[in-house]
Amino acid sequence: MQQLDFVEYHRHTLPALLAEGRAALLKGKKLPVLGLSVSGQPISFSYRCDNSGVEIIEGTREAELCVELSPEDWAGMVADIETVPGILYGDRLLQHSGDMMGFVRWEPGLRALYTGRPIYDAAGFELRQASGRALDPLTPFTLHDDAQDMREFLDAAGYLLVKDVFSIRELANFRVAAREMAAGAKEGDQQSWWGKNANGEAVLCRCLNAGSHGAFSALYDDARMQQLASLLPPGMVHPKAEEQDAITVVYKSPGVTEGLADLPWHRDCGMGGHANMCPTYVLSIYLYDASPAQGPLQFLPGSHYYGFGFADATEIDFPAAVTVPAQAGDITLHIGDVMHAAPPPLSDNGPYRQSVLLAFHPDFKNHRGERHYNDALLGAEDGQVSHLRTLVKD
Repeated sequence: MQQLDFVEYHRHTLPALLAEGRAALLKGKKLPVLGLSVSGQPISFSYRCDNSGVEIIEGTREAELCVELSPEDWAGMVADIETVPGILYGDRLLQHSGDMMGFVRWEPGLRALYTGRPIYDAAGFELRQASGRALDPLTPFTLHDDAQDMREFLDAAGYLLVKDVFSIRELANFRVAAREMAAGAKEGDQQSWWGKNANGEAVLCRCLNAGSHGAFSALYDDARMQQLASLLPPGMVHPKAEEQDAITVVYKSPGVTEGLADLPWHRDCGMGGHANMCPTYVLSIYLYDASPAQGPLQFLPGSHYYGFGFADATEIDFPAAVTVPAQAGDITLHIGDVMHAAPPPLSDNGPYRQSVLLAFHPDFKNHRGERHYNDALLGAEDGQVSHLRTLVKD
């Protein structure tokens, strides 16, 4: 990673970038004044937004919240390989004061300042392919459709719905395997995610090692999966099926009050590694329908080209959000950077959505030398994965 001088960057490099146009990316954004310091550095700086953009101020006297990072974590944020949620889940803040949800709200603003990535405007976005032709964000495809049309839609929208990929017989086998995986999962095994319902009972949210089951182990070799993988950019690879996180099973349940059963708006590189691991692609096989009653999957079309406010997303209903009408046997393929969410089921009666997930990505190495960026979510002895809002309050 490039060595950066914290003081030099804030006195000269960043002001020059702001003058070239990055300041306008935060024009009118309502964010708390952020005080930022790096261990070993004698000077701190504050970021203040106003109607003209953002101002860099020496010192933290005006700051409403303050954070201290290691030099490595701050340089990683500048390089777009560290994230605010990843640092918080990894317990890597050296010191802090104030409401840390304010730091989370700064995530897209920091990306805009450091990398020039604009912030997503859901209300003002129009889905169009590269030629300018308007696209229907609910367009479905089949395996028989033109590959170039599918590729262009995926590139523009960030996701793709493909109908009727798996047969009823195949789904029956997958459902049995998913039940067997669930029966074998244990709280705290570091191979599964868990939440809790209103009664305090543990609820399984995800199994991370489904590729170890015979029903799922050959999915990467399936001709249909390879056909869909051919839509991706050159150089994409997939992990070995038996590796943890190579093939996972997601289990939706109603009434989960703690944990990450119902994922808020997020990107799949939200724990870090964007500049190294993206573009990543996730292929989801639906074992049951994914209607709002059973637990849907939602996307913000075209958002993979932008930054996005994680914190505000849990408070806002986005009219531009697309709920994909996926049914049992369908698949979705999405780019990891596209903002997506998994709201809770609305019905008291199942079956609820279960999905088998496959991953494709460039051949990269984790810059921290760890196995997977999402391992920041693991570690609790009971297997519980806290929601970010709960985490910053603890």
